[in-house]
Amino acid sequence: MATATATATAEADASVSLPDDLIINILTRLPAKPLCKFSENMTLRVACSQMNSYPYHEFAVTIKESTVHMLPSRWELVFFAGENGFYVCNPSIQEFLKLPHCSTCTSGEVNAGLGFDFVTKEYVLVHLFDRSLDTYDCDIGIEVLRLSECRIGGDDSGGWKVVEGKNCPYQIRGWGVFVGNSFYWMIWDEFEQPGEEAIVRFDLDTEEFGVVAAPKGCFDTEEVWFLVELRGFLCLVDSTTRPLTIDIWMMKDCEKPGEWVREYSIDLNGFSNEITKSIVPLEYRDGEILIDSNQQSLEAYNVENKSFRRMSNRIEGNWTWLRLYTDSFFSLGSR
Repeated sequence: MATATATATAEADASVSLPDDLIINILTRLPAKPLCKFSENMTLRVACSQMNSYPYHEFAVTIKESTVHMLPSRWELVFFAGENGFYVCNPSIQEFLKLPHCSTCTSGEVNAGLGFDFVTKEYVLVHLFDRSLDTYDCDIGIEVLRLSECRIGGDDSGGWKVVEGKNCPYQIRGWGVFVGNSFYWMIWDEFEQPGEEAIVRFDLDTEEFGVVAAPKGCFDTEEVWFLVELRGFLCLVDSTTRPLTIDIWMMKDCEKPGEWVREYSIDLNGFSNEITKSIVPLEYRDGEILIDSNQQSLEAYNVENKSFRRMSNRIEGNWTWLRLYTDSFFSLGSR
C-alpha cells in the first residue's frame, strides 16, 4: 500500500516588497514564456506499508508544480499528474522520474487514464487535452504513452503518440478506467447531458471513441456516479441513490456495452453520512472488496458474510491519497 501527501511552497524574498499596481504593470509587459517560469515548488512525501501495519519506509521529492494528483493504480509503479506533466515512482526502491513532455491543454485541466497491459507487460497512460481557444467549445485530442522496464528512462523510452484525427466527443470527468484494452470515462457536459449514454470509451485497438449507456431506469445525471475496475470488469458505483448503500453495477461483457448487472449492494450503516459519499472500491481480492474510506482508512468488505474489517489507518498530511501497489525492483533508469 502506498500513500502520498503533497505540500506546496512558493519561494520568495520577504525583504522585497513592491506595490500591487507596479507588479501588474511589470508583468503585463513581459512575454508569456518568462512568466511560465514563475511556479511553486511542491514536496511529495510517499509512504509505503503493508496493508495491516504502519509505514515501513518513506521518502520525499520536490517538483515544480502547484497542483498534483495521484493516479489510481495497484501495480508495481505509482503515477502522478500535475499541471506541468506526469511523473512515475517506484516506492520500493525510492526512484522518481518525470515522464516525457505531453501536449499542452488550453483549458489547464488534467484528464488522463492509466492501465497495465498484461499481454505486452506495458503500462499504458493516456492523456486527453483540449486544443481549442474558444471558451465555449472543445477540441479534445488524445495521446498515448506506453512504458515497460526496458523502455523507460533511457534513450529508447519513446514518447507520447498523438492519435491523429480522433477527437473525444464529450467532456469527461474522473480518471479513465482500463478494461479489455479500452479506457472508460464518465461523461460530463455543463450545458447538455447526453441522457443514458453516460460513459465514453476509447478502444486502443481501433483507436476509436464510442459511448456506453448506463443501467436503464436508474441512472441520475445530477448525481455523482463513478467508474472502477473489479475482477477485470468495468463497474459503475452509485453511492447516492439509496441512503447508506453503495450499489456496484458490473458490465460483464465488453462486447455488449450497456448491459449491466447489479453485482453488489453494500450496507454502510456503520459509517457516517459524510464518509458514505467518499468511499471508493479499490480492488477485489480473495472474496473481499478493498475500500478507501474517505481517505482515512483501508477497509475490507467480505462479499459473502457482508461484513467489514479495518485493515489500516491512514497517515496524516495535506492532500493524502491511497493506492495499492506491489513491491518490485522495476527500474526507472534514472540512476
